[in-house]
Amino acid sequence: MGAMKRETTFMAAFAAFAIGTAICAVTQLPGASPESWTLVITVLVGVIVCSPLQFHVGRSSMFPLVGVSVVMLAIPPFEPRPWLSVCTWVIGLGIAQLLLRRNPLHALYLTGLSGCAAIAYMAVRVGLADLGLWRGLGVGDGLGLLLGTAVYYAVFVTGELLRRSLQQRDANVLASSTELSFGRLGLIVLAVSGAEIAMRLVDSRVIPWLEHNPELTRAPFVVLLTALLCYVLAQRLRAVEGKRRLDAVVAAAIELPQESGAKLAAALGKRACELVRATHAEVRDQAPTRGEIGARVRLEPGCEQFLVATRKIGGTAFSREDERALESLAHLANEAARIQHEVNTLEQRANSDPLTGLPNYGAFQKALVHANEFRLYHEGIALLFIDLDNFKRLNDTHGHRAGDELLREIAKRLERASGGGDFVSRVGGDEFVVILTGLVSIEQAKESAEQIIAAVGERMFLEGQDVRPAVSAGLAFSHHRELDAQTLVEDADRTMLQAKRSRHENGGAGNSVSVSSRRSTRTNDIVARAIESRRLTLAYQPIVRLDTGRIWAFEALVRYVDPELGPISPPSLVARAKSLGLMNELTRQVITQALTAASEFHRLDPELATMTVNLELTQISEDQLGPFIREAAAAHPEVNLCVELNERSLRDVTDELRRDAERLQQAGVTIALDDYGSDDSSVGALVHFPMNILKIDKSLISNLGDVRQREVVKALQSFGDSLGRTTVVEGVEDAGMAEVLAELGVQNAQGYYYGRPIPAALTIARIKRWGVRSVVTP
Repeated sequence: MGAMKRETTFMAAFAAFAIGTAICAVTQLPGASPESWTLVITVLVGVIVCSPLQFHVGRSSMFPLVGVSVVMLAIPPFEPRPWLSVCTWVIGLGIAQLLLRRNPLHALYLTGLSGCAAIAYMAVRVGLADLGLWRGLGVGDGLGLLLGTAVYYAVFVTGELLRRSLQQRDANVLASSTELSFGRLGLIVLAVSGAEIAMRLVDSRVIPWLEHNPELTRAPFVVLLTALLCYVLAQRLRAVEGKRRLDAVVAAAIELPQESGAKLAAALGKRACELVRATHAEVRDQAPTRGEIGARVRLEPGCEQFLVATRKIGGTAFSREDERALESLAHLANEAARIQHEVNTLEQRANSDPLTGLPNYGAFQKALVHANEFRLYHEGIALLFIDLDNFKRLNDTHGHRAGDELLREIAKRLERASGGGDFVSRVGGDEFVVILTGLVSIEQAKESAEQIIAAVGERMFLEGQDVRPAVSAGLAFSHHRELDAQTLVEDADRTMLQAKRSRHENGGAGNSVSVSSRRSTRTNDIVARAIESRRLTLAYQPIVRLDTGRIWAFEALVRYVDPELGPISPPSLVARAKSLGLMNELTRQVITQALTAASEFHRLDPELATMTVNLELTQISEDQLGPFIREAAAAHPEVNLCVELNERSLRDVTDELRRDAERLQQAGVTIALDDYGSDDSSVGALVHFPMNILKIDKSLISNLGDVRQREVVKALQSFGDSLGRTTVVEGVEDAGMAEVLAELGVQNAQGYYYGRPIPAALTIARIKRWGVRSVVTP
């Protein structure tokens, strides 16, 4: 028998018991002679009124709730006939559950299970009375109410645990009981039994004392007062729950309009779980099944789906309020999706060229500003401006339909040639632009532009004729963020017009790209002035020991921020210094500043005795900076100067350069091999070139979950240890990476986890506050 069938059979048995009990009550009530029909009606109404008051007795909100309706049996309407009192109570509870629950079977099941628990409750009370322990409101009476209430909840919770276990394959009640909070259940038993004792005390002692009539009772009044107090408490809890739901709806109303597509569906599921306390919620094509609630949603035009919420197997069933809340959330999502679709449609119309479907001039301007402002620190961009030659003549000769067809074909070719990664736009009648991003040099930009122009100029059939489109193209390249991105457009347009004019004057054939050199010249001038006026600055990044968690060295990194152009990336700064013949002067300034800072760091903490700087291999030769490096190191005997040589540069090492490196070592200068493992690394460099430190490139630890990377790192560490060389792993970005590296035996590391490169003043402030601790709290 399947789990669902077992559960249904179990619930149906109790539902049948509830119906049978109600029928029994209906048949027996007309012939009954209670002491007060008012009390009978009051108990019936009281059960209905206090039924909404329910409490969690599980460790999670998914565990079934327990109610307090049993308190209405503290003063039975048929004192000599306890069975009929229970039947009357079951009628009231059944009405309440049918009003509260959306599933009639579940409502009748809870009524039947509660009815069985109520019979056990009355059996305990009657049994204690037969034993002579029930005498007025004495110790026996209180004990009977307490034990009866405990038995009531024990029976009810056991039934619920059994139902939950029937939904599991192993049908293990003990496994389900681990989710029960016995402490919380015990408090509820004490509270309910205390209320029952108070009811009987008020009815038998307080009211006769107040009215000065020992025979007077007001049982209906006491029952109704207790029911109203339960109702007030239930409404208070409902208000708290309503506020929680309202807060969840407000949060959804803020979040959902900001999402679209898959993110909207994910956000909707998350908010649904919060709103109705569901275990899982999703947007799917299938309607909700038994035990689930759902609402229709339209997150995409013409696509109707369902937002479905599910609770843990055997958990609390969804209420009608849960269903209404989910429908409200679905309505919010529908409106958010509809508005988003309308906004997207309007934006597309406003930013697209209706003929080619390409972004228009307005969209191009936004894309250019975005590409300029948000590019990576070392990323170059270029603007390719394309103009179709003789387009007006083609329109006059073949008609506008042919011209439109040509424009559409040119647009398709540009999109294909750009590979989808670059931005293509039609900015005029016969003018197109392409924004090239992710560039490192003007040569790369020109190569990409020429490939695009070659693709545009391929033959095509137009109105039955073989046509080869002729274009004039201008290219403007920018290595750094521009103060005004519009100057790129001006450069590219001017260059394109020069190319067009040259073609017409010289009668040239074929398509080519004319490149603007203005921007490169401007940046060269800025770099030259910065070096000559000694405006370069340095940033310092710590190098740490993993076993002690302490800093022992800093790496000095060159920086320059132009007042107008903004920051110039270190790779570009170095490349331009080389082309201008100023590389040695740049390095002299870096070494001088770095050693001055190192002395100050050492003064603050003697453990900080090493400063590393980056050099080109040829700079250590005697005819370049070899003598200067030795003199600078000798001028600062309290600290150790370490020069880092890029591993790629060692491919061209000569015997003379090896001897120059040995001279530096003899003068007390430490030599480090930087970026080992980044590109075609050679084991020969590790063996044949004199060095003291091996710095492993961050590319070798990009995925430490890969056992191959871990083995490579472990092997390099072991290799360094065998040769007596210090090994430093670069690119450590979080505590997890540091922990794995320590387990692999790595002793030294560097990366953002220990600190980003910061100026000397901030580095000094860090040392003063934190000393040489490798990891600090901002």
